[in-house]
Amino acid sequence: MPGAGDSFEEEVEHGDREAYLQELHKECSQLQKENTLLGVYLQRVAPAAAHTEEDDESKKGQAKRRKSKMEPAKKEEMRGVSLDEKNDIAAAEMELTQATIDKIKSDGEKEVDEINTYLEEIDMRIAETKKDMYEFKRDIIVGAENARTGKTVAEKMLKFMEDRLKAKDSMVEKLQLKNTTYKHQQRKMEGQLHQKEDMGEVLHVVDFDQLKIENRQYLEKIDERNNELLRLKLTTGKAVQVLGDYKTTLNALIEQGKTLRKQIAEKREQLARFESDWNKAMQERAAAERKLRRLKQAQQDMDRPQILDYIKLKAEVHELEKKQSDWERKLEIAEMDAARTRKIYTTMTTMPHPLMASPLVQSQPAA
Repeated sequence: MPGAGDSFEEEVEHGDREAYLQELHKECSQLQKENTLLGVYLQRVAPAAAHTEEDDESKKGQAKRRKSKMEPAKKEEMRGVSLDEKNDIAAAEMELTQATIDKIKSDGEKEVDEINTYLEEIDMRIAETKKDMYEFKRDIIVGAENARTGKTVAEKMLKFMEDRLKAKDSMVEKLQLKNTTYKHQQRKMEGQLHQKEDMGEVLHVVDFDQLKIENRQYLEKIDERNNELLRLKLTTGKAVQVLGDYKTTLNALIEQGKTLRKQIAEKREQLARFESDWNKAMQERAAAERKLRRLKQAQQDMDRPQILDYIKLKAEVHELEKKQSDWERKLEIAEMDAARTRKIYTTMTTMPHPLMASPLVQSQPAA
């Protein structure tokens, strides 16, 4: 057969031998993988046929090896596997492999949970054992030792063991009750799960699509409500902050009002006292003026007054003038204080309220 050999030699001679060999290795490895996958598929689907084909292949191989020694090899026509069949086989094996992986993961998670449960139980038992050892050492080894003989009192030992047994019995009853409760809850949840599964069998694809659409709409509404709630929280926070500022300002104004009222009451008392002193001074002044007029009239009526009377009258006049000047000075001081008090009182009564003049109150919208 010169055609096939010549073409092979020409291809090897004109091409890269190493690249060609690598391509051959790749094709061989690909074919081996396909054969292995096909063998696994046949072993799973039709194990008897797979064994039969293997036996036939081994018999054919032996026959070919025997015939190769006696006569040249003949090409056997074999039907290959189509691409669709390869795709179906690969998809089936991938699904089976994925299911196996999922099962292994699920089993592994269950085993991990069981191991964690066992570890938690072991830690709890270790802690309980340490606690029991500590209490036994405290109550029996140290606490139940007879000071005279140095031996442990048997009654305390028995009482300690009885108390521990009672505590263990109580613990067992609690755990049994809890176990019963958990079993009841498990049966209830299993019933609900079966009920949901039965309900799910009645539903169709359109129902699930409708439920998905409704779920998406509800999620959008929930997001809108959450955003609105966040906005209201921010507004409430600002309002609370402004209200706190108003309360602080109001408390300060109340304290300031109390202080001003107290000062006004004090100023009114001072004004009343000054007015009383002023009236008294005016009365004394009027009496002094009347007395002075009488004296002047008496002086004019007397023809020749005595020297002693004159000196006495002069002294009295000097004393009265001195009192008059003192009372005039007091009157001026009282009038100045009264004017200052009236000015302060007028300023406080005509001054606008600080809370109404505050920019926070001015910026508040009308109700």
